Amino acid sequence: MDTRAVSTIVGIFSILNTIQFFIFELNQSTHIGFEDKYSICLDTDSKVTSWVMGYRHNISTGLSIATITISCLLLFCIDKNNFIGLLIYALWIITYELISFSMVLLISGIIKEQFKDLSHLYLLLQISRMLLHFGCLPFVIKHGYFLYKDHKSVSVIGHRRRSSISTVDSWPPAGLGSFYRKSS
Repeated sequence: MDTRAVSTIVGIFSILNTIQFFIFELNQSTHIGFEDKYSICLDTDSKVTSWVMGYRHNISTGLSIATITISCLLLFCIDKNNFIGLLIYALWIITYELISFSMVLLISGIIKEQFKDLSHLYLLLQISRMLLHFGCLPFVIKHGYFLYKDHKSVSVIGHRRRSSISTVDSWPPAGLGSFYRKSS
C-alpha cells in the first residue's frame, strides 16, 4: 500500500479508536456498590491527582472531541492533497497520547491493591493504543513530506507556466508566411 492509503486508514482508525476509548472512559467507574458506595481509589493529598480525578471525564471529553476533529481534518487534507493537516495530526497525536498516558499513570498510582488488575488492564490498553498510533505515524509524516515536496514543485511550475502563457498570449498574431523566409 502507498502512504496515502495508509494515512487514510490511520485517520479512520483514529476516529473509531477515539470513540471506543471515549465510551470506555466515560463508563469507567471509580465507585462500586449500590447503596454503600465503595471507592476503588485511595485517598490522596496530591492536588494534581485530585484535580485529574475530579475532572477526568471533562478532560477525556475535550481530548476525544479534539482528536476526532483533527482526525477528520487529516482525512480532509489527504483528500485535498494539503500537507498542513497531516502535520497538525502528527503533532496532536503525540500530545494526545502523552496526556492520556500521564493520566493513566496518575490514576493507576492511586488504585487500591484489590483492584490493581483493573489498572494493569487499563495501562495495557493505553500502551497498545499508543503503539498503534505511533507505529502508523511515520506513514502519515512520509505522506505529508511527499505532499510538501509536491506542493513546492507545483507552485514553482505553476509560476513558470503562467509567465510563459502570458508571454505567448502577448505575441502578435502571425501566419505561416511570417515564419518562412522567401528566398527570391
